[in-house]
Amino acid sequence: DLFAAVEPILPGLQEDGIVVWVLGSGPYPPGVVALQELLDAASEELEPEDVWQPEDMNDTCLYIFTSGTTGGWPGAGGAGCRGRGGGGSVPSPPFPGLPKAARVSHLKSIMCLSFYELVGASSRDVVYLALPLYHMAGSLLGIVGCIGIGATCVLKEKFSASQFWDDCRAEGVTVFQYIGELCRYLVNQPQRPGEREHGLRLAVGSGLRPDVWRSFLQRFGAIRIVETYGMTEGNVTLFNYTG
Repeated sequence: DLFAAVEPILPGLQEDGIVVWVLGSGPYPPGVVALQELLDAASEELEPEDVWQPEDMNDTCLYIFTSGTTGGWPGAGGAGCRGRGGGGSVPSPPFPGLPKAARVSHLKSIMCLSFYELVGASSRDVVYLALPLYHMAGSLLGIVGCIGIGATCVLKEKFSASQFWDDCRAEGVTVFQYIGELCRYLVNQPQRPGEREHGLRLAVGSGLRPDVWRSFLQRFGAIRIVETYGMTEGNVTLFNYTG
């Protein structure tokens, strides 16, 4: 779906030695690697461990863009940002203001296998996931997290506040992974009969405002909420277990 945005700059990328990989039906211009064709032709036999096992778990597993959060600080002006106390300065980043790919190691990817276990989910749960898979929350915490506990994942292409509770009932959803705005969308929906008639027991995510948190529980029932905070580039994550 996004190849149309890349195609105009494709010649420049190829001049710089950048290879473009695309997943989806073609046709594509020469030099573009069509992953679907390679997947269809690949053997189902697992390659020997020395082919796919990383030499070092701290080596790069993948890169994730984080909506500009890895860019520079506004107003840095190329001269660094002076601290409040005036006793020093923070050097400006090499490309201020531009989004940059965050490096995710094999170790960090493997650690995401335990995410849902840490928040109290299990293999018996059905997890509802409508977050974009090009971000860490959706891909690593969501998909990899479900693999880690052997849970069923209901993958929604696009979040719909009006369809959410119907989806939960139809699929037997017990766990919902959110970003705060999704809960606000649900609270702002017109009230409907049977809003508490669901099996959802746990909601986990980031960015839930206190007022939305309270309204969500008052309206939809005794759902346990675990609020987390972390960064793609960071190495520490906080969990609010107490509510």
